Amino acid sequence: MASLQSLQQRNIAKKLAVQQSNVDKDIAIRMHYIGTGTVTSVTVTTATDITMITSDGETDAYTWADYATVGELVDAINKDGIFEAKILDGLRSELTAAGRFVDGAITAADDGSEMAYDLLFATNGSAVKRMACRISMDRTFGTGAKLLKGHRVTINEIATSFTLGDGAEANAMKIYECKKSDKGESETLLLQRTPVSGSAVEFDWANGNGGITGNDGSDIVVIVTDSGSFDAAAEMSVSGILE
Repeated sequence: MASLQSLQQRNIAKKLAVQQSNVDKDIAIRMHYIGTGTVTSVTVTTATDITMITSDGETDAYTWADYATVGELVDAINKDGIFEAKILDGLRSELTAAGRFVDGAITAADDGSEMAYDLLFATNGSAVKRMACRISMDRTFGTGAKLLKGHRVTINEIATSFTLGDGAEANAMKIYECKKSDKGESETLLLQRTPVSGSAVEFDWANGNGGITGNDGSDIVVIVTDSGSFDAAAEMSVSGILE
């Protein structure tokens, strides 16, 4: 059980968070280089693989055929020790496959703590149509695992605006708690509902006074899927509290 002092400190330090999903912008895996040399390139060939070329690791190609899920892919990258990787706007259980990721070279960008390389989901990829947001205490690599275990996240509002190619499919919006442990990350379905297609909509709990809170150290992921398509202007935002 957390001490009174730690609970007070957590309450004082809590802050609001908003994460937005737009077409072809959801981050499947965020990576940063932890090698001792230089990065030549990180390139996605959407039909087959992601390939990293570095001065110390040389060429590392990770194929969708060899790593069938996002979890398997991120584990393989971490095991090789040239890049550190973490899953963001998605789930370990999601499949890797041709057409699921945005094609082309990845340019490193400052994520606030490191220069990061982001593997992006293709929202309207050939394999699946999906949008997602992860509310997390740390979407970068700046917070240690021990510190994260003393914090939690809550979501209290979801706003969507999209037109779904096959209309609003039953229970196509799902909310998961992603719990990290020494044995990996588990995913638990907390709630599912039918999304709204064709108009902007917001929903919350108890008029914004309630929410869905994860266990200490867990993230919460909201994901919407469709068997048809998302329109080009589709967007989703998830508001929450970090404490």
